Amino acid sequence: MGFPSFLLRVVVLVVLAVPTWAQAGSYLRVVSWNLRHEGWTAEQTYREDAEQIWRQYGANSNSNNGCDLVFLQEVMNTSVVPAIVAELNAVSGVKWRYAQTPLIGRSSYKEIYAVLYREDTVSLLSSSVYEDTGDTFEREPQIIRVRHTPTGADYTFINWHTVWGNPSDRDAEVKQFGAVFKAVQDASRTDQDVILVGDHNMACTTASWANLVALSPTVACKLNVATTINLSGGYVNAYDHFWMQPEYVTEFSSAGRDYIGNTRDFVTRLADHAPIYLTLYSSSDTD
Repeated sequence: MGFPSFLLRVVVLVVLAVPTWAQAGSYLRVVSWNLRHEGWTAEQTYREDAEQIWRQYGANSNSNNGCDLVFLQEVMNTSVVPAIVAELNAVSGVKWRYAQTPLIGRSSYKEIYAVLYREDTVSLLSSSVYEDTGDTFEREPQIIRVRHTPTGADYTFINWHTVWGNPSDRDAEVKQFGAVFKAVQDASRTDQDVILVGDHNMACTTASWANLVALSPTVACKLNVATTINLSGGYVNAYDHFWMQPEYVTEFSSAGRDYIGNTRDFVTRLADHAPIYLTLYSSSDTD
């Protein structure tokens, strides 16, 4: 039996009125966090890490919590990230996956970079370590390509923890990072949305970033607020950032320092850096 004509018209109208996933707007919610030697004996707060990541996303206690994609710095052994992912699975009620680098560093002191992502909202396209042929960096960055599955939008992230050392060491690394950003972008013919995240041990406003800012289109820092925490619980240095080209990353919506209820307790037990957050809004891939 065929549909009566008026019912057929109703069905057609309903189908046209309901957007597909590719058409519906959606936020990709990103966290970047230096965990402070996570995995060392006194630094194994995996459940608290997961609760901070999932429940405290945003600028205040009333923010819409939950996130999709997490970049970690200062992971000290390969057992840390699986442990945090297991806790995130329990805390969030959704399934998470991860990719981590080998231990990276010139000396006996080495760190791991990691990316964590929700299975239901993010697809990991690739994970690699930047090929630092000139040995310019103490810890060459992790390069991550992802797809936000609700919208099909692709992004390339550079996850980097700048050397601490002394100011001249930091200055030398940061001055070379424009070339890294350009090389990563040039390596992709389809995705121009490149975003630098991490702990850079330097404010965005310092002249050392000139080579990065001078790229075309201009690279802009989207977060330059104090993120390190002293033992008294006070915010001190603007070290953690999001850098991107606004002409390409048109999906940018907001960025900030994640909410921490008690900074003195936080710095005593969890980390001396606050996590930072980024929201990207899209309805399709713009590249």
